Amino acid sequence: MTETTGPQTGPDVPTDLRERLEAAARAGRVLFATDFDGVLAPLGDDPMAVRPVDGAMELLRTATELEGVTVAVVSGRDLQTLATLTSAGGEDDPIVLLGSHGGQGSRPDLLEHPPLTDAQTRALSDLDARLVELVEAHPGARIERKPAAVVLHTRGMATEAGAAAGAAALSIGAAVDGTHPLQGKDVVELAVTDVSKGTALAAVGAALSVDVTCYFGDDVTDETVFTILDPASGDVTVKVGAGDSAAVCRLPDERSVAEAFRVFVEARTGSSPDTR
Repeated sequence: MTETTGPQTGPDVPTDLRERLEAAARAGRVLFATDFDGVLAPLGDDPMAVRPVDGAMELLRTATELEGVTVAVVSGRDLQTLATLTSAGGEDDPIVLLGSHGGQGSRPDLLEHPPLTDAQTRALSDLDARLVELVEAHPGARIERKPAAVVLHTRGMATEAGAAAGAAALSIGAAVDGTHPLQGKDVVELAVTDVSKGTALAAVGAALSVDVTCYFGDDVTDETVFTILDPASGDVTVKVGAGDSAAVCRLPDERSVAEAFRVFVEARTGSSPDTR
């Protein structure tokens, strides 16, 4: 995996990304999708205090009004929390929300989520009980509960303490049959269903018969999207922040993401999409 950079043509939008977004804007059906934390909104120690950067959600809403464009916000957060933080995903809202790394969705017609089996329910209960014991032994660690997963959060802990807690959580996942662990920035998710942002977004794209998908992400969990998209066929993959990535393009921060959204919206507004 490589890090990519490029010359600038505007505020924080490299030339290669600008050109790819303008090309995507000319496609017939476009899935324009983005992660939330670290992309739409800055990371913070208080997960409920973060909000999208100025203008980002407004640009996404403008994009939903463009013919042939579907907008999706993807996150590891549970669906209800994601809806609260984005003020999106309600009934008849054109913005599609995919929460819990694709384990939940605001549009059942685009992404199905079958109920847990008895074995999965038992495994989830076992994971929860073990994670409660782990948190008691690692002050500062926190548990988040989702319909098909339990999550350990270590943001705000000292580096060594957080790493130790994360390693212990991964050990729990290895000990419980049917667990699908997923490690991100200061978080370890132990799920009892095998879903990812990549598989969920691919399913949505297939349901919509899109020609091109654009995706902005910053975390290890977003690599599941980057690796299934095909930039050679017009898909746009954007890594936000530092670190190796399978994404072809790169942006430095959340403010530059909003500028990239603007590039797409303005290009789509000024072009005639090929709807063949």
